[in-house]
Amino acid sequence: MKKNKIFSLLAAASLLITVPSCTDLDERVFDKLPAETFGSTDVEVNALVGTCYNTLKRLTGDEFNTSEASGSCMIHPTRIGGDWYDGGQYEQLFMHTYSSQTQALRNSWNHAMEAIGTCNANIKVVEASTMADAAQKAAEIRGIRAYWYYLLCDFFGNVPMVIDYDDKELPTNSTRQQVFDFIISELNSIIPSLPESTHDNYGKFTKGAGYTLLAKMYLNAEAWGVNASNAYNEVIKNCENVYQGDYILEPVWKDNFKVDNETSKEAILSAQYKNTDTSLTRSQHFRTLGYVDYKALNIKSAGWNGYCAQPDYVKLFADDDPRKEGSFLIGIMYDLTVTPSVPLLTEKGNYIMDHSIEVYPLEGTEYDNCEWRAVNQHDGARKGKWDFEVGLSSAMENDYHIFRLADVYLMEAEAILRGGSGNSHPAEWFVNQVRDRAYPGHSYTSVTLDEVQLERRLELAWEITSRQDDIRFGCYDKDMWSMFRANVSHEVDPTTGFPKSINGNKYNWNRPKDEYLKLFPIPLTAWQTNPNLVQNPGYPAFN
Repeated sequence: MKKNKIFSLLAAASLLITVPSCTDLDERVFDKLPAETFGSTDVEVNALVGTCYNTLKRLTGDEFNTSEASGSCMIHPTRIGGDWYDGGQYEQLFMHTYSSQTQALRNSWNHAMEAIGTCNANIKVVEASTMADAAQKAAEIRGIRAYWYYLLCDFFGNVPMVIDYDDKELPTNSTRQQVFDFIISELNSIIPSLPESTHDNYGKFTKGAGYTLLAKMYLNAEAWGVNASNAYNEVIKNCENVYQGDYILEPVWKDNFKVDNETSKEAILSAQYKNTDTSLTRSQHFRTLGYVDYKALNIKSAGWNGYCAQPDYVKLFADDDPRKEGSFLIGIMYDLTVTPSVPLLTEKGNYIMDHSIEVYPLEGTEYDNCEWRAVNQHDGARKGKWDFEVGLSSAMENDYHIFRLADVYLMEAEAILRGGSGNSHPAEWFVNQVRDRAYPGHSYTSVTLDEVQLERRLELAWEITSRQDDIRFGCYDKDMWSMFRANVSHEVDPTTGFPKSINGNKYNWNRPKDEYLKLFPIPLTAWQTNPNLVQNPGYPAFN
């Protein structure tokens, strides 16, 4: 079994190419071109670079699910009738009972490995091209590859390192330390060749993206158990380097999430989407909105009534903090297709479609002989951070900002409080820049790590930071759904659908504290493809 079989999808990915906006070329599609000659012109080389950038569009799928559902931000509750049970995979993410067969973990692994393979295949072609900026284009691809290895290092730790597409040997695991060292070395090597940190280079892997990724690597080094000299000083140094670019905190916080948010000067690295996308689409509206919510939002497509926020996470927000209303869809949904508008009703139960902050697991609906129970269709605050375009159908236009300046400010504040030096301002200055922009008049006179963690939760809800932050702040075993432990009556109010009685803490349940759970298990399918892989400690060995 050869490694080129592992990356069997890559040939197709390199031949079916859409050039994204970051290439400064008109959009063109290349189909059925001979692999041995493709990449001989500047247009074709730019197309190959485009396929690498397109891999980042995967992040709002299972990578998002894996991070936010295993952290403290999000749940995929099973709805009455069995919707979103899906073999128990979302139960496993929330309860930390995941295994080598948990689907979201398998998909996250596969997406990262396929993306790395795409980058490996195209680096060689770009480096061998005669383009005037071939070195820059190759550095961009290597930056994207480094990002995917960062994600693997975070999620799985001990992963195979494949950096030469022509190497046909099946690799074994590298240690997390080896993966960490490679990413640090790779980023330091490519930063001089990367595009400058200007808004004209929006969407590209710029010097600013390289410095931000270095800062994230060093910020997590201690939590990951890897050796990194002067890690918190390195965080600060790289954050300060980011500030040399043309980045600002957008004066209006919500502008980072509007439909045409490619205008944001806060964005450092972005996955770019179009409402005309037919593959790798952004589809949060399907996954979070209720079945009838489209009638209240002037969009065309009915949602699938999936994930919502963990209730106690939402309760962290002050009611007058604009980020609460700006991050979550809460309250009664009104039918705007009729005049006068009236409250929408759920499909099951005909209850008022009221997206409560609380999520009520109903007694008598247990799954898998454990505490996991079904909830009603309308329960839970939905993801509303990215605006829904009027007339939205199958694909969202909003870009996802993988890195933005607010995150960098909060990383530097955290590094200062963890003992780093070399900062241009005290920790509270960085936190207050972020806080005052969105929630003016509520600045801190001083901050501790508690305030930094809170501000990260308020600022970065839904932004694929929850699990990583929870591990770093020592609360990965603490969910934010206290109602999950209660005895919630299955008998509900016939109008609202909310339970008639709730009695205390019936279930003495908590997420397990085992240290090994901070790394996900390597998927069984990965070992079946490559038997040289070894399972992460704590999980049953492959056999």
